[in-house]
Amino acid sequence: MIDIHRYTLRSGAALNSASVRREFPGALIRVDGGHAAVHPWPEFGDATLEVQLETLASGGTTPLLERALHCAALDGEARHNGLSLFEGLDVPKSHYSWSQSLPTAFQLNYLQRKGFSTIKVKGFSNYGETSRFLDSCAKSMPELKLRVDFNGCLHRLTFGKFIEFMHLRTYRQLDLVEDPFPYDADEWQAMREKWGVKLALDKGWKNGTHGFDTVVVKPARRDWRVIAQHLSGSDLILTSAMDHAIGQAYAAYEAALCRQEMGNKLSLCGLVTHHLFDNDPFFERLDVEGGVLQVDRNGTGLGFDDVLEGLPWEPLI
Repeated sequence: MIDIHRYTLRSGAALNSASVRREFPGALIRVDGGHAAVHPWPEFGDATLEVQLETLASGGTTPLLERALHCAALDGEARHNGLSLFEGLDVPKSHYSWSQSLPTAFQLNYLQRKGFSTIKVKGFSNYGETSRFLDSCAKSMPELKLRVDFNGCLHRLTFGKFIEFMHLRTYRQLDLVEDPFPYDADEWQAMREKWGVKLALDKGWKNGTHGFDTVVVKPARRDWRVIAQHLSGSDLILTSAMDHAIGQAYAAYEAALCRQEMGNKLSLCGLVTHHLFDNDPFFERLDVEGGVLQVDRNGTGLGFDDVLEGLPWEPLI
């Protein structure tokens, strides 16, 4: 039997170049005492929430559901044994995901207090605006490393202009650029060689051969082990899927396992995303120290025991 609890996350601003939404519906599922989040992003090819739940009810599957059921199985087993999934594990450090809805001065102060060394900014097709913002951050914090995710919204030529006209200090602080334009192995390789920048591949990893330095993996969508085997020459960046705190904790758990197994092949992660949304009883349990997501280790499984017990659950029909 599967029970569900529907929820809606709310953000104060657009979260990426592919979406203008401020509300993000999802559902927690409870399977044999284990929990997981089903949080689709149709903008990135996921089936809608209703289709996901209908598929789950009929015994079918999707990539999102496969990972959610994997999460629920792990969580359920740990809860049954009265253990935290994080026992004996160290969650790796993360970059800070920049929020377009929070004041700049507040965020710069926050990331200094919380020990972040790197920020990740969502880039937009107006690359000049993105470049100016990065320069202001670089000027304010010369020690800060910069990551940019364009979600493939640029073209080869516009990406070249983005790098060419970037202030030198910003260029020196640039750590990597994720999905600058739709993946093409030879064109990406040419950009890396011409401009001396590191590129990270998210969309199109199945066709990945060369032209990138790291691969971005969201455990809510795919198993990092498969990618590590398929692209063994590349480092990995594990991130949350900008989803519910349960999903965020699951990503942190998988990142901790990846760190154990892969060591330095795991790059600085992106597990801290709860501040992008309005606070709720789940997100309240999360914090950051030294650039590391502090998960709820007091509960069993992925944590949040009392909050989960207090939710109104309904059977999936």
